[in-house]
Amino acid sequence: MTKSRFVTACAAAIGAVSLWVCLLLVGMAQAAEQQKKIRIAIPSIVIDFAPLWIARDKGIFRDERIDPEVTYIQGNVRVVQSLVAGETQFGIAGSAGAVSARAAGEDVIIIAVPMNRLDYTFVSRQPINKPADLAGKKVGIGAVGGSDEVATRIALEKLGVNLSSVTMLTVGGSAERLAALRVGSVDAATVGGATFIGGGAGLHKVIDLTDLGVEFPFTAIFTTKRYAAANRDAVLGFIRGYMRGVRFFQENKEEAIAITARNLRTTNKELLERQWAYVKDHVFEKIPNPSEKGFKLIFDMLSPRNPKVAALRMEDVFDGSYIKELLDKGFFK
Repeated sequence: MTKSRFVTACAAAIGAVSLWVCLLLVGMAQAAEQQKKIRIAIPSIVIDFAPLWIARDKGIFRDERIDPEVTYIQGNVRVVQSLVAGETQFGIAGSAGAVSARAAGEDVIIIAVPMNRLDYTFVSRQPINKPADLAGKKVGIGAVGGSDEVATRIALEKLGVNLSSVTMLTVGGSAERLAALRVGSVDAATVGGATFIGGGAGLHKVIDLTDLGVEFPFTAIFTTKRYAAANRDAVLGFIRGYMRGVRFFQENKEEAIAITARNLRTTNKELLERQWAYVKDHVFEKIPNPSEKGFKLIFDMLSPRNPKVAALRMEDVFDGSYIKELLDKGFFK
């Protein structure tokens, strides 16, 4: 090979390598750009949020071009507050907090309701045989205006207990309320069904609200109207990813339990199997649409203390266009 040909060949090789590197960098940049970074807040670390962990850990969100960060913020109301403050882009928590925020004029909108029934059990330290047994007692709730407080009020009304005869104390999420019961800080509380299965030994089940068949937007996915308007594809992708996580949870017992165990930091497989069986059959909706009846119940329960809630309609707090679009495209078949 002559010197000139050698130089030409080297130049061609260098050019080809440079082109390959450039294309690789462009591809990496495009891939990074396509992954929408989002931060999601949840109010407690319980098995109910397993679909979220599954969608993240199994790469389901990545398939939907979403790069998620899940953060724990204690209490449903604080989850809403983090969203309003711009610290997070999505919240998954009780819908009552989002309703109260909307009544206050905050830019919060519910986009899906994957749990549309009351998944709470009202439990106590001592047996409750008549309404008077709760008179003067302390009842633990997560936050004033939260879904757990609404559920507690429903339970007390079903039991015939005058609300003015008990004292409600804010003690945190379901796990914290269970701990408060054990140490005697409160006498009764509503806790999540799976949480009660996991740690309710020695406590007394007073009423299982799930058995009442009450329609109620128990756990909602919400964001801000501003974010949703500017990031519709991300909102649709997040709903798809979460609901794919629900299906994976229901259909893949062993792997779902393994992922849940890692995120709950527990090795108690027997307990997780019982919780998985309960959550699989009792918690999630196939189509995460709420009902007018369920929202009316929230409005009726919150409006005596917050008159602005009385003026709300379901369409003021829930944007059904995202679920409708996914239905029209056949996602939920």
